[in-house]
Amino acid sequence: MRIESSGQVEHVGAVRVHPVRRMLELDSGARVPSRVKESVEPQRIERDVIAGIHQKMAIVLPIKDEDVKVFEGVLSGIPHDCLMIVMSNSRRGEVDNLKREQETLERFCVATKRDAIIVHQKDPRLAEALADCGYGRILDETSLVRSGKAEGMIIGILLAEVLGKDYVGFIDTDNYIPGAVWEYAQHYAVGFSLSQSPYVMARLLWRYKPKISGKLYFKKWGRVSEITNKYVNHFISTKGNFETDIIRTANAGEHAMSLQLAKKLTYATGYGVETQELMSIFEQFSGLGPVADRTIMEKGVDIIQTETINPHVHEEKGEEHLLQDMLVPSLSVIYHNPLCEQATRELITRQLVDLECIPRDGEVPELLILPPPETVDAGRFAGLVDRQLSEYAVPKGAAVRASLPAAVRRAQEAARLVFTDLDGTLLHPVSYSYAAALDSVRALQEANIPIVFCSAKTRAEQQVYRQELGIADPFVIENGAAVVVPKDYFRFSFSYSRTADDCFVIEIGSPYAEVKSKLKELCARPELQITCFGDLTTEEVSKVTGLNLVMAALAKQREYTETVTIEGDKKRVQATLAAIKEVGLGYTFGGKFYEVCLGADKGKAVKILMELFKLNSGDVYTIGIGDSLNDVEMLNAVDLPIIVQTVNKNWNKVNVKNLKRVTGIGPEGWARAASAVLAGSEQKK
Repeated sequence: MRIESSGQVEHVGAVRVHPVRRMLELDSGARVPSRVKESVEPQRIERDVIAGIHQKMAIVLPIKDEDVKVFEGVLSGIPHDCLMIVMSNSRRGEVDNLKREQETLERFCVATKRDAIIVHQKDPRLAEALADCGYGRILDETSLVRSGKAEGMIIGILLAEVLGKDYVGFIDTDNYIPGAVWEYAQHYAVGFSLSQSPYVMARLLWRYKPKISGKLYFKKWGRVSEITNKYVNHFISTKGNFETDIIRTANAGEHAMSLQLAKKLTYATGYGVETQELMSIFEQFSGLGPVADRTIMEKGVDIIQTETINPHVHEEKGEEHLLQDMLVPSLSVIYHNPLCEQATRELITRQLVDLECIPRDGEVPELLILPPPETVDAGRFAGLVDRQLSEYAVPKGAAVRASLPAAVRRAQEAARLVFTDLDGTLLHPVSYSYAAALDSVRALQEANIPIVFCSAKTRAEQQVYRQELGIADPFVIENGAAVVVPKDYFRFSFSYSRTADDCFVIEIGSPYAEVKSKLKELCARPELQITCFGDLTTEEVSKVTGLNLVMAALAKQREYTETVTIEGDKKRVQATLAAIKEVGLGYTFGGKFYEVCLGADKGKAVKILMELFKLNSGDVYTIGIGDSLNDVEMLNAVDLPIIVQTVNKNWNKVNVKNLKRVTGIGPEGWARAASAVLAGSEQKK
C-alpha cells in the first residue's frame, strides 16, 4: 500500500495523535527496485509487512441479527491470515439466528480452509468464567454478560489474548461492501507498521458515507462523527494554549489496537465505547492526571488515523438511533471524564438540549465504565475458556490455538504430539497391515492428538496411508530428507523450500539426483555389490520388498534418498558402508534395507516440526514410536521415546535415553504405545 506523508503530529503528554493520512494506493506492487527514487512522500508499506501483521491479528466481528448474506460478504473481505472472532448477541429460541450465523460461518470456513471462533454473548459458561476471573462487572442482573457492543468487544479482546494474538481489530458486520472490509484490515496493518511503540491504536475515517435520497449521494462524514469530533477536540484544546481539530475519528467503529494497549483501557457500555477508548488514553497517558504506567509514558501511545478509499455503506437505523444510541453516549463519556473542565461540559449540555436529546433542565446520563481487561486473571480465564474452545471453534473442533502467551501456556495442558515410524512400527513388518493399530489411531484422532509419520517411505507412499487413515497432519519423508506441511495447517507463515500437491516442503537432504550420482561410481566397482531400487523394475522392487505393484511403484518415486541392498558377508558389507561414507553420503539401516542419503536427518526434521507446533499451539509434549536403528535420531529428539518389538518378538538394541519398551510386534505394540499416550492425556485433565 502507499500512503501520503504524515503531517504535524500533536502531543498530549505521552500521547502522539497523528493527523489523518489518505491512502493513495491499495496495492503498491511487489518488492522490486523502483525506477523512480522514493522520497519521504508518499510512504510505501510492503505486502509482506502487512501480511506479517495480519498473521498476528484477530478481527472481532460483533453481530446482532444481521442479514446473513451481508454477514457472508463481510467474512469474504477479512484477509485470510487474520483470525476471525464472531461475537454474536443475536436472538435465540424459536427463531435461532445464532444457528444461522454458525452455519454461514462454517460453510465459509470449510470452503476457504480457515478457522474461526463464534461465541454468543449470553453463553452462561462464558459468564461463569468471567465471574470466576474477577470481571463480574460485565454481567447483568441475570448473571449473564450485559447486552452491548462494548461487552462483546471486551470478550473479543480477552479471546484474542488467549489465542496468542498481538493485535485486535473491530469490524461491524452490517457493511454492504466486502472490498471496504478488506481495506479496513489493510489500514490496521499499515497503522501498526507506522508506529514505533507497542502501545498503538489505528482508527479509520470513512472517506464517504453514501446516502440514498432519490439518487446516490456520497456524503463526506456522518453527523454524529462531526459533533463528537468537535467536543473531543475542544477537550484537548482546553489542555493547552492552541486550538486543535486533530481528532477526526472519535466514533470510529472500525478501529484496531495492539493487545498491550487494549488491555490497559477502560470501556464504556454501549455505543460510547469508541469515544471512551480515546478518553481513557488521554486520562491515563496525557500526564494531566495521575501517571498510570511509567513504562507506557516512556514509550508513548500512538493514535494513527487513516482515511479509506472505499465508501462505508450500511443499513440506516433512523434519526433516533443516531442521536439517542450513538451521540448521547459519545458525548456522555467526554462530559463525565474526570479531566473534562466546565466549559466543555456546558457546551455538551447545550448541544444535547438543542438536539432535544435531553430536557432543558436535564442531566447528561452517565454510562457504566468497565475496568481494563488486564484486571482479568488471564491464566485462569484461559484455563476455563479452554474447555469451550473446541465448541466455539469453526469448523467444529478446529485447532484454533495460536502461540499462547507464557502466562496462558502455564494454565494449559501441553499439547500431545505423536511421531511414528511406519515400516515395522505402525505397519506390520511382513504384511504391511495397520489393522491391529486402527482403533488406537482413531482414539488419538478423537483426542485431537496429531499423528506425524516419520518414515523412510516416499511422499507418494505416505500419502496413501494418510488418505486411508484420514490423517491430515504434517509428515517427514525419506528418513528426514524433508518435512511436508499441508497448506493452512499452521496459522502463520514459515520458511519452506518449495510447494508440492497443496503442501509446503521444507528440504533438509539433497536431491535424489545428487545421491544417485555419487552412488553410480560405487555401483561400478565390482568389489562393492550394491543394488539400487532406482535401477530395478517395479516388479523387481515388489518381489524384494513384498509390496504390491502399486506400492512398489510409489516406493520408486524417490526425491532425496536411495534404497539399496548390499550383498556379501559382514566384512564386505562393512567395506561397502565405509565406501559410501568416503564419497560423502550417509546411511541408515531399517532392518531390511539401507537408506542412502545426503544430509537427511530424522532428528532435525522432528525438531523443526516441534518448533512449528509450539508456535501454533504453545507447549507440546512429544512421543516417538519406532522399531529400529534408523529411528534413533527421532527417538532421541522426543520427550517420550517408545520402541515396539520386531518380528522375532525382540527389541532392537538402540542407544536412547529413557526408552520405553512395549510388547507387541509392529502395530500391536503401536496400539499399546498409543494407550500409554492416551492414559497420560487423561491424567492431565
